Amino acid sequence: MPKTVQFDTLGGPDVLHFVDKTVPPPQEGEVQIAVKAAGLNRAELLFIAGQYLIEPVLPSGAGVEGAGEIVAVGPEVKEFSVGDRVAITPGFDQLKYLTLGEIVNMTTSALEPVPEAVSYIDAAGFWMAFGTAYGLLVQKGGLTKGTGQAVVVNAASSSVGMAALQIIKAHGGKSIAITRTDNKVAALKEAGADHVIVTENEDVVARIMQITDGRGFDIACDAVMGTGATTLAAAAGTDATLVAYGLLSGEVPALPFEAMIRRGLTVTGFHLVWQLLDHPARRAAAVAHLSGGLARGDYRPVIDKVFPFDQVADAYRHMASNAQIGKILVEMNT
Repeated sequence: MPKTVQFDTLGGPDVLHFVDKTVPPPQEGEVQIAVKAAGLNRAELLFIAGQYLIEPVLPSGAGVEGAGEIVAVGPEVKEFSVGDRVAITPGFDQLKYLTLGEIVNMTTSALEPVPEAVSYIDAAGFWMAFGTAYGLLVQKGGLTKGTGQAVVVNAASSSVGMAALQIIKAHGGKSIAITRTDNKVAALKEAGADHVIVTENEDVVARIMQITDGRGFDIACDAVMGTGATTLAAAAGTDATLVAYGLLSGEVPALPFEAMIRRGLTVTGFHLVWQLLDHPARRAAAVAHLSGGLARGDYRPVIDKVFPFDQVADAYRHMASNAQIGKILVEMNT
């Protein structure tokens, strides 16, 4: 019987356990997938703790992205067939579907084909990171090819941050990665960061101004927020945009009113599902760009570590330690 990750109480990774669960046949608009790999995200840590934007209904499954092979199709499903290799994007009802299971049913609206040259590991770790990075940079932030924009990436060693560095480079921008300590500087430069700022021993605003010859940044993407966002806003250039997509600090900052008035700073937010996947035109543009980049090998997720499926709690503990650089995944034996 296939195993599924479940939690019956709210908490940290320790509340996760496996249950043997019979998966019913897929219904209309669904397929059944033998999951080969699943990408892990901080959103799931918050979801498991009851601190996410969506409240879990206990007992609950988890997981919002993955990749595998279709083993059955529901009634009236025309666009996918048994044997197809597919990636599961986060565009589904998290209270109805999950990806942390050996066999799962999934709505077809959440699926994208996986090119033959792309591994299940890369496919499972691609869409959350690159979809988020593309949406917040291009569709929200206004990243434009050939303009040489200065782009600040906070929490740059995260999977989204690593994807953002690749997308900035593909658009000809200048990337400024921000990290807390010296430990990840070399990895960020290897990943393509043009500049790296270490917050524990550098003045962030002064360094951004130095890097941009006093003009300030054009786009900043911030997963941390808190007081750091208010500080960051002081380095905004004329008509710059700051895109918030996370709240790792746990603190909602004060509105950077002076930067908004003096320099025309736009402060906005982004969520992959609500701001991209739920909008057909935005999704089509993002998928066309990103799928092409993935198939050509222009874009690849930076993989920090792949855990066996039976060590999923350890994988989340590793994520909670903030030691990773890039994507953490689990790999199934199916």
